[in-house]
Amino acid sequence: MKCKKCGAEIESKLLYCPNCGEPIQLVPDYNVFEEELLSKVVEDKKKAKEDKFATGVYNTVEKEEPHVSSPKPSAKASVFWGMKRYWLKIVVFLAIVIMGICIIFPFIGSHTYDNLMNKAISAEADQKYAKALGYYREAYELEEDSFEAIYGLGRMYFNVKDYNNALDLFNKALKQQPNNKKLYSYILESYDALNDTDGIYKLSESAPNDDIYQLISEYIVLPPTFSYAGGKYNEDIFLDFKTTNDNLVFYTLNGKNPTISGKLYKKSIKLTEGTTEVKAVVQSSDGEYSQIASQTYTIAYEKPNMPEVTPAGGTFTEKTMITIKVPDGAKAYYTWDGTNPAENGIPYTEPFPVIQGSSVLSVVIVDSKGNVSQVYRGEYNY
Repeated sequence: MKCKKCGAEIESKLLYCPNCGEPIQLVPDYNVFEEELLSKVVEDKKKAKEDKFATGVYNTVEKEEPHVSSPKPSAKASVFWGMKRYWLKIVVFLAIVIMGICIIFPFIGSHTYDNLMNKAISAEADQKYAKALGYYREAYELEEDSFEAIYGLGRMYFNVKDYNNALDLFNKALKQQPNNKKLYSYILESYDALNDTDGIYKLSESAPNDDIYQLISEYIVLPPTFSYAGGKYNEDIFLDFKTTNDNLVFYTLNGKNPTISGKLYKKSIKLTEGTTEVKAVVQSSDGEYSQIASQTYTIAYEKPNMPEVTPAGGTFTEKTMITIKVPDGAKAYYTWDGTNPAENGIPYTEPFPVIQGSSVLSVVIVDSKGNVSQVYRGEYNY
């Protein structure tokens, strides 16, 4: 190799000319025109490739991977995996059952009647009435005939001011304990809150004892009670009225309004034969009147039975005594001429003889009230 500057010979391993110090050019000389021509050829090829991609002429195709089939499991392996899946299903099933038991049993245990009642009573004691209502309702749904559940649910409806539902339950409870005074207090308070005086009056009609009747009378002025119920009687009755708190009673016997034209009740009223409509009203100490109570009485005296006479007529050849059976408190009268003995008969005091000849004996019985029996008539021959 020669130095371009001084023309001295240079060994191939040297980088600089040992004569003039000029750097040695390792790359061979090239023609500038050839270099430009080569660059243009490269650019044209690159542009042509880009045009093919842009116009879709050139598309790359992915090489499809060859499919390699998995080896078929042996029969022994299939049985093994089948058994494994079977036992796995059993384990999952048992796990679900155990979880269900763990969830359901505590739920069931917390929703027994006794548990619900204990929760209800506790909530009621804490005055959490809406919460207690829910517990009582669930307990009632489990045992609808339980007095404690019925009464408790009624109290909760009362405490949340749902008086209509409260009354439904209180009246149901009343059928089981008709003498429960506290239960009557809740019923009366509910009627009073609803301004239902008719309900209170109706309740008074079935009051089981004087204590409850007195309790009811504290809410309204109650009408008097009658010592005899209206109806039919066969003897005179002595009628009395009963009221509470020393109230006054006014009455009429002709169907008129006792508030306007009533007579003050002071002693028993005697009702005799016939039909009598009795009306009565109570007046409280502050002048307030009760509802008017009314009863109708029909007294029809029973007539005594027809007299029993011995012997009962016939023909006689010897002296024969006649006997009349007289009921206690009654009298017997007789005649021999066939006339009515109730008007002009002979009082019977002892047996008397059959008179001579042919005669008609007539006998009646008159009781203590003046009721006259049918006439007995018999023919006697002596």
